Amino acid sequence: MTNLDAALQYASRGLVVFPCGIDKKPLTENGFKSASKDPAQIRAWWTDNPDASIGMPTGPGNGLWVLDIDM
Repeated sequence: MTNLDAALQYASRGLVVFPCGIDKKPLTENGFKSASKDPAQIRAWWTDNPDASIGMPTGPGNGLWVLDIDM
C-alpha cells in the first residue's frame, strides 16, 4: 500500500489529511488548514509529492487526540 492509498483510505472514513515532508512540515500552502478528504485533491497532492508522509489534524475536526510524552 502506498501513502496515497492510505491517505485515500483515511479520507474514505471521513478523516481529513494533508501531505508532509520527512521533516513533518506540511507541503501545502496553508499547512494543516488545507487538509481535505476530497479524493481528487489528495491524488493531486500525492502526484506532486509521491513520497509525502500523511499528516492528519488532531482535535475536534477529525475527532483525534494525541498525547506526546517526551522523556
